[in-house]
Amino acid sequence: MPALSFVLLKTAQQVDPAAVVATFTTLFPDEPPLAHRPNARPDVLDFESGETSSVVTLLPGPVPNGEADEAASRSLSSFREGGFTVPPHHAHLLVVTLGEDTKSAAGLARHTRLVAAVTRAAEAVAVYEGSAGATHEPDFYVDMVGEATYPSMVWNGLSLLRTGEQVELLSLGMKQLDLPDLLLVAPASEGNAALEFFFDLLAYIAGRGERIAEGHTVGRDADEKLVVHYVPSPIDEDVEVARVSMVD
Repeated sequence: MPALSFVLLKTAQQVDPAAVVATFTTLFPDEPPLAHRPNARPDVLDFESGETSSVVTLLPGPVPNGEADEAASRSLSSFREGGFTVPPHHAHLLVVTLGEDTKSAAGLARHTRLVAAVTRAAEAVAVYEGSAGATHEPDFYVDMVGEATYPSMVWNGLSLLRTGEQVELLSLGMKQLDLPDLLLVAPASEGNAALEFFFDLLAYIAGRGERIAEGHTVGRDADEKLVVHYVPSPIDEDVEVARVSMVD
């Protein structure tokens, strides 16, 4: 399955391929160089980086059915001060990276690096990651992809439920790596620390490439041992998620 991302634009104008290549080199100097392969279609750009091939297609009009606008509330960028609302967008770029390698964390990371370069070069207004169920603020997206080996904060939307003195954090994007989503239960008083642990744990699981076994433990240090159990998802009882509790 290819990896897909939607880069939202103010106007229906194809991004300059030379600007994408230069931006990629600036953002990711240690990656295999990005090359643009010219073709006869101005609305479609072909890129290669190492063994990875990607296509960027200009599509007039916004993402259909208001999907991108609705998904902004599930991005971590919307939890920051001031929140994030998707600005008006009148076109979008569909970024597709081909190959089965996109089901691995390393392959998905290569895809999102290209998306980050396209986002910055196109001066995009947002990035909609349909597989994550989240639309991200563009600077947040570029920063997270640049800082993390496995940027779990852009690969996953977030469902947050507060009940009394505890919070439940549920990821929404691990299926794209053929992995179960994560449900973290934490004291409400440790909300910020729980968020950091949540995304660190998602990156760790993504890098492993396989689920943590039932009954095994995880933690923020060698002394913390939180048991992993598999339970029905709180939003879909037919789907299994990995539950880790900081309160049980």
